[in-house]
Amino acid sequence: RRNPIFQTLVGPALEHTNLTGIPTEASILRLVEDTMPGRLTGIYCHPAGGGKYLAILQFRKLSASDEGRPRQAALAAFAAFPELKHVILVDDDVNIFDTDDVLWAMTTRYQGDAGTVFIPGVRCHPLDPSQSPEFSPFLRAPGLSCKTIFDCTVPYGMRDRFRRPEFMPVDLAEYEIQS
Repeated sequence: RRNPIFQTLVGPALEHTNLTGIPTEASILRLVEDTMPGRLTGIYCHPAGGGKYLAILQFRKLSASDEGRPRQAALAAFAAFPELKHVILVDDDVNIFDTDDVLWAMTTRYQGDAGTVFIPGVRCHPLDPSQSPEFSPFLRAPGLSCKTIFDCTVPYGMRDRFRRPEFMPVDLAEYEIQS
């Protein structure tokens, strides 16, 4: 064919990072669902992480015995996709596709000293520019990184204290609205 036009992806761009996130999400979802069925209600590999470095896991605690399971889900995510660097854990009332909502959960439901798990000195994605001993003296060799879990979930017994405020219902029939 003369002068063909080819569709291609040129990264890094939003199209590229959204597409690379899909198989990452699928790998993580399969392993976590096999490990603890019915608790992972959503997963989003945010484009800010190139679809590979950052995953937001939405988790539903079904009982008090589910405490700690979100962190186990994060560890399973690291096992399912070894290039993953950061996992943010949120409850099922947080919209994982809305960065503002995720940051709201981090601001109101997370304490850095108690909600952060560091796994230092492990392999991650080879293109992460921060993975060099020159960047961080704690890294012993190029290609090593620190995987991090940010647990922004509410303890099961405190769910009622963390309910979002809602507007009172309004009966529009009570009001005379003129156009």
